[in-house]
Formats: sequence, structure tokens, C-alpha cells
Amino acid sequence: MRKIYLIYNPASGTNRDKRADQVKQVAQVFLAAGLELETCATTHAGSATQQAQAAAAAGFDTIIVCGGDGTFNEAMNGMVGMVGGGSQAALGVVPLGSGNLLATDLRLPANPVAAAKALLSYQPREIHPAYLTYQKKAGPQRRNFIVAAGVGADAELMYRTAAESKQRFGRAAYFIEMTRMMRSSKFPMFDVEWKDQQGQLHQDQVSLAMAMRARHFPGILSLVNLESAITRDDFRLLLFRTNKVRHFLNYFASVASGRNWKVPQVSVVFSRWFRCTGAVPNDIHCEADGEALGRLPVEAGIDDKTFRLLMPPE
Repeated sequence: MRKIYLIYNPASGTNRDKRADQVKQVAQVFLAAGLELETCATTHAGSATQQAQAAAAAGFDTIIVCGGDGTFNEAMNGMVGMVGGGSQAALGVVPLGSGNLLATDLRLPANPVAAAKALLSYQPREIHPAYLTYQKKAGPQRRNFIVAAGVGADAELMYRTAAESKQRFGRAAYFIEMTRMMRSSKFPMFDVEWKDQQGQLHQDQVSLAMAMRARHFPGILSLVNLESAITRDDFRLLLFRTNKVRHFLNYFASVASGRNWKVPQVSVVFSRWFRCTGAVPNDIHCEADGEALGRLPVEAGIDDKTFRLLMPPE
């Protein structure tokens, strides 16, 4: 770590009125360590992708994202998608978003200044991101993700959670909207086919297919242990073969309590690929790293390309 480009999202998370001061304090940590630093604010959705690419092309060896999982996802997609292969610049994150799942998984403190200090001892590691292909009005799209992606009920939650609610309540906004969704007695079903670790193809009907790569989770999910990890070249695939709310609540209680009792309607497997289709694709949404993306058909897998992620020393 020698020359840092710090990208911050002025519109992410809570306490936006304090964002400028928070970024200055984070920047001071790196400057005090004798590192070169330049800061840049995101200007619109997707701008972090171009900003990260420009920084890597300009010779910055480290790009730090001050924001949430969505802003980091944009920067990561910029690194993975660079012409001629991925950049050698390392990516790091300082938690200033609504969810901050990646920062939690990387064992970073919730305090931005403390997180910046921790990053000084982190080391870059080659990571294979996962990818998601999906449909929008403009046609097929592709997006890499690092923490998680979901198709069905999970993505519907992301679509329904308003930006204003995330700004006011932070991570709790998702649980507020989840409570509203639970008033429905059923979730729509769709078709999924997936491959197991041996490459054997399986088929199911589900209301939620979720690919998890994170190992550590924040808050009331801190006891969850899916045995997933972003350092693995696969993901933990959760298949909810039910549309009943009570089965969702049963599984949530199982993993959140850390007791992990078996819920027959939910399968949890290791996989490197799955595809979702349905008779009414416009009713089924998808999301990646907490950002609503598009609709069916959806395909997910592990990318051949890599990027360099700042991680805790082994």
C-alpha cells in the first residue's frame, strides 16, 4: 500500500450530514501513515465503476471504498471488467453503508476510523468473484458480486426497501420491510436448476434461491454459520422449496440462533452454478450485494477472472 485512491459515496448509509467529516478522518489515517492519497466522491449510480478503473489506470496501487456493499460492488466490477484483464490494484472497504456485510465478513470495526487503521495491516489476496446474468428492458446484463446474490423473495425485499428508509434506519430498514412482506401468506414460485460439487444437475421449484459467499454476519445474524467463504471458489446455495412464510421464519430462527436445526423445506448446498427461469419472469426479481438488478431468467456462477481484495493477515 503506497498510493491510495479513496472513493466515497455521499449518499450511502446513515448520518450523511457527517459524511464529509468522516471521510476527512479516514483520509487522515492514511496520510498519517505516510501514504499518498486522493479522494473522490461518487456522482451517480455506477460512477464508482469508472472511477475505480480510472484510478487503477493512473497508477494507484490501492483503492479504498468508503461506503456500503453496493458502492464496493461497483468498484469491484470496474476492476474485474478492465480491458486486458483485471487490475493489480488492491480493493479495500471502510464501512459507511446501510448493510456493510463485506466489512463485517472482513472483520473490520464498524467505526470508520478504526476500520481505516485496521486496513493498514491488511494484505491483498486474489479472489474469484461470482457473477450474475439477468434481464432488463435493454436486454441481458451481467454483474459480478462478492457477498451474496438472491433471486425471488430476497430480491423482492431489496426492491421494496426505499432509499429514504435505508438512510433513516440503516440495516434495520430491511427488517422493517421484511416484517411487512411477512403479512403475505405466500411467495411466488419459479424453476431452478443447479449443479452440485460433483457437477450433477438438479432441478427444483423454489420461492428463493440465494448464493452466499460471506462467512461472518452482523447484528442478530452474528451466530449464522453457513460454512461459506469469499476465499472459496464456490458459494453456499440456499434453496427455499416452499412459498409459506412460516417455513421462512422457521429457517431464520434456526440459523440466527446458531442451533441450525433442519428445516425440510430448505436445502443448503455447495454449488458453482445455478439458473432460474419461470412462466411469469416479470414477477421475479434478482439482487446482488444488496442492490436490486433485474428479472428472470437469471444465471449465476463463479467467474474465471480475479481481483485483489485487502484481507486480514492469515
